[in-house]
Amino acid sequence: FFMNKWYPLEPGKTYTQSFYLRHDGREARLRITFFTQRGHHPVPTQKELVAPGVWRVWASYTAQEGDSAVRAIDFFNEGGDYTYLEVGWPQLEEGSRPTPYRLGPTLKGLEWRLGWWVGAALLGFLVLQAGVWLLRVVPPSVVAWGVLLGMLAHLGYAGWQWLEAGPGARAAGLTPQPNFLGHGAVAAAGLVWALGGRRLGGVALAVAAATLWLSGSRTAFWALLLLGAAWGWSLGRYRWLALGAGGLLAGVALAEPELLGRLAQALTLDSNAQARLQFWQVAWQAFREHPLGGVGFGHFPLYFDLHPPRGAIEYSPGHAHNLGLQLLAEGGLLALVALGLWLAGVGWALARRRAWAALTLLGAVLLLNTTDFTFFSAWVYYPFLLAVAGALGPSANSHQAPIKPG
Repeated sequence: FFMNKWYPLEPGKTYTQSFYLRHDGREARLRITFFTQRGHHPVPTQKELVAPGVWRVWASYTAQEGDSAVRAIDFFNEGGDYTYLEVGWPQLEEGSRPTPYRLGPTLKGLEWRLGWWVGAALLGFLVLQAGVWLLRVVPPSVVAWGVLLGMLAHLGYAGWQWLEAGPGARAAGLTPQPNFLGHGAVAAAGLVWALGGRRLGGVALAVAAATLWLSGSRTAFWALLLLGAAWGWSLGRYRWLALGAGGLLAGVALAEPELLGRLAQALTLDSNAQARLQFWQVAWQAFREHPLGGVGFGHFPLYFDLHPPRGAIEYSPGHAHNLGLQLLAEGGLLALVALGLWLAGVGWALARRRAWAALTLLGAVLLLNTTDFTFFSAWVYYPFLLAVAGALGPSANSHQAPIKPG
């Protein structure tokens, strides 16, 4: 396993490798091999039953001259009546017996952290430039129609998923999980409005609302309300009619909350919401301990497991579920200030161009990231950048043939 992972050894010292094992048979005979620069060194294993059907397996080895590092756990199959094995929680430590399992400081280096930022910035830049080029050769309304058709196709697939799973299920569509589906629907609706105008934008908002209902994403629900309210206000003399219709729908939802499904719990402090509060607490703690550069991108889950709050509801969260706290925890003030300056510049430029649809989308995207962390995800980041390209790039008439001199 993990053949590119090596750990230092000191000749003359004894080391123990251990892991937890589960299998579907009555017996599994294994031999751990300590693979060093001198080759394989198989050692008989010992095991202890720690839970029904789960064993702690370990073996010890004394490093010899020429053994400067050992590869991550390898073992040889010595027979048994099982058809599969499950191996987890490996540990390498000094001594002749294993100690209780504990997470190790496997933090990535500074070069990996810089690579993450460079990659995110480069991909965003490429999408922005591609959007500027695309809108030079294709009318923005045509692009908006294409996105809207994609939203309809995605809605159909998510609806099929929901019907297959049954009432109460949450659809994910073509995304990894339901929250991405809801957040992506909001971002796509804002993009259609920014490129295709109010009429197409209204249709996209309706499609996004249906998609959002299938996803059950409560944060996306509030972002869609913001986007819908801004769209209704943009209708000029019809704004009060649109906002009145929205108020009527809100009244129906309050009277019949079951129509909203999971969205009716948008203000409920359930276990998911309480877990997020714990994530924020640990993220703030990580920032206070490492205020300038954070603990490193990708390291918040490990930091959380090393510093769990009392009565933790969830372990190993993928992120802090908040854009600002995520950046503070993993990148410190440098990361938050850098992104803040960029967003402020984009917002100022959009306001100067009076690109209200794209500016509202920026606000919706930030609202999406108050209780989640999807800003840099393709379903949110790229639609937002394409909307910025449409607002700050060439005008909608740039696809027309240029006037020849003379």
